[in-house]
Amino acid sequence: MLFPRLETAPITLGDDRGKVEILYETDRVVLKRSSSSAGVFRGLHRQVAPHLQDKIIRVISGRIIDFVTDPDDPEDPIWHSEIGPEDGWVHIAAKYAHGFYALEDVVFEYFCEGGYMESAEESWYIAPQVTEMLGGRPLLLSDKDQHGTPLPRPLKQAPDHVRRKDAE
Repeated sequence: MLFPRLETAPITLGDDRGKVEILYETDRVVLKRSSSSAGVFRGLHRQVAPHLQDKIIRVISGRIIDFVTDPDDPEDPIWHSEIGPEDGWVHIAAKYAHGFYALEDVVFEYFCEGGYMESAEESWYIAPQVTEMLGGRPLLLSDKDQHGTPLPRPLKQAPDHVRRKDAE
């Protein structure tokens, strides 16, 4: 057969905040689909060398506020923008830490160039800034996200041309 069919079923991991399905994974690429309940915040995360990951993301249903920053640049704010299904795929370069807040129940897909390596993942804590931006709305966080390194940077709305260009 020229194009063999994948015989493995997706791996599903989840908790009361939602779930993630690992649809396909090798040491070079990962394709995932996650479902998050309204109010869930995931991130900010990135992987460090030699396990860097470029990501392309898209919202299938629902709406998110997407967050990116370059943790190595102390002058870089935490950029945010609202993303929905109409926005299509968005590229997040490997140097950026990335996260999102689910404005409503959301289904989100991401394709990562570079395999996942938990020991290479960095996590930053920005819940105070996000909570303030949302007018005090509580965030549903994982233990990992609650214990990330604090990143006391300002949040800044990303203009479309900056968001699309800087994320490349």
